[in-house]
Amino acid sequence: MTTQVASITLRQLLTMTSGIPDRAGGFTLSADDAVAQILSYGTLREPGVAFEYSRAAAHLVGAVLAEAVGRSVLDYAREKLFDPLGIDTRPAWQRWDAFDPRSRFHKPGFAWGADRQGIHSGCCMLKLSTPDMLKIGQLHLNEGRWRGSQIVSAEWVRESSRSQLTPEQQIDEEDYGYLWWVGEDYGYHWFDSGWYGHFLLGVPELGLVIAVSSKDGVDDQFQEILLPVIHEVLFKPFAQ
Repeated sequence: MTTQVASITLRQLLTMTSGIPDRAGGFTLSADDAVAQILSYGTLREPGVAFEYSRAAAHLVGAVLAEAVGRSVLDYAREKLFDPLGIDTRPAWQRWDAFDPRSRFHKPGFAWGADRQGIHSGCCMLKLSTPDMLKIGQLHLNEGRWRGSQIVSAEWVRESSRSQLTPEQQIDEEDYGYLWWVGEDYGYHWFDSGWYGHFLLGVPELGLVIAVSSKDGVDDQFQEILLPVIHEVLFKPFAQ
């Protein structure tokens, strides 16, 4: 591990300013030790200097959380999030071969990809139903409250879904919170996240949550075509 990698903070991992490149060193969940592979590769720039989206960095967030709570991320998430929201996560597919067309990841039911060390992916491969995605979005609109109970810290919800980047850190005017893409259209703040044909968009000022589930392999079409249309159709009429 290099000195720069050792200096990376959790905040930098959460805001994608760690300097660890996307898929560092060919990172995949199927590596013998995915975390060790990421740490050994190093950074392409000094930590904290600039935003660079990195699935490898996000995976380290999962590793840090598992170490901090002393159990798997899924077990912790069940207690703190999924069970209180009524999200059924049993049984759970928890492997590294999601891209194999024969994988059970493609079968109905809950799934959360994990590396060979049992660390659940911090970037992706969390498969939820559309109604369950809506629950997570609604939880954020309610600042962490669900049916009268504070499930997630209101302060955390506010901080995670607003910009955490300085102007100097931004690239191509993209903005980011803590593992949420964030932005503003026509005066309305929004946050979104998604991958592999599943996306979640929240607009707190409008009390609006949109969840999209689709076949895999449509990420580019969603990001380039559907998401801009959603923003235009939703925000512009309210601003007029």
